[in-house]
Amino acid sequence: MIFTDTLPTLLLALVLSCLSLSPVLSEDTVNLTEIKPSNRSLISPETGVDYTPLQDRLQQQQWQEANETSTYLILKAVNRDEQGWMSGKDMLQLACWDLKTLDGLWKEYSQGKFGFSVQFPIFIDTGNKPGKLVASYFYDDFGTRVGWRKDDQWIAFKHNLIYSLDAPIGHLPNPRSEYQITGGQLNYTALTQRMVECRIVSPTFPRRQTYNSN
Repeated sequence: MIFTDTLPTLLLALVLSCLSLSPVLSEDTVNLTEIKPSNRSLISPETGVDYTPLQDRLQQQQWQEANETSTYLILKAVNRDEQGWMSGKDMLQLACWDLKTLDGLWKEYSQGKFGFSVQFPIFIDTGNKPGKLVASYFYDDFGTRVGWRKDDQWIAFKHNLIYSLDAPIGHLPNPRSEYQITGGQLNYTALTQRMVECRIVSPTFPRRQTYNSN
């Protein structure tokens, strides 16, 4: 009789204890399934390159240091850090994980203003195509739109870039730190091809506007 009398009380206590645990279990589930990119490991499983230094500079809005760090990390990811330069062919060997991480960090900490995938629509809109140099003047138009050209000349990238959020959309990162007469168009065209191959961007091309002379 004692067991029968206390059974409802025990069942009630069990139900209440389960209810009190529910919020905790829900929070744990959210934390496990909604991991932000900034909280994941930033060491590339493909190249072993650690992108934590880039994240640190972007978090502190050290845009110049972040730009230079990006250039170095790309070189390191394609095994060209000792040479200090790379070709378009080298750019096509950049691991997708690394390229996605670089682009994602820039977009995250600039609130979507900077990043390679931010530059891509401007590249396409000015008549350029991934992996194919259509015409130098199209690439010049792209350089002007993102602020890499001034007075019809390519700027000295390292010293004359605008290292702030006041810069034009897509101004950073710039994959070349030195002056280039052609703005590094062959390397950048290869970079856009790699972005398409890695499915960071869509390879769709908007139809350029034409005008009827009649």
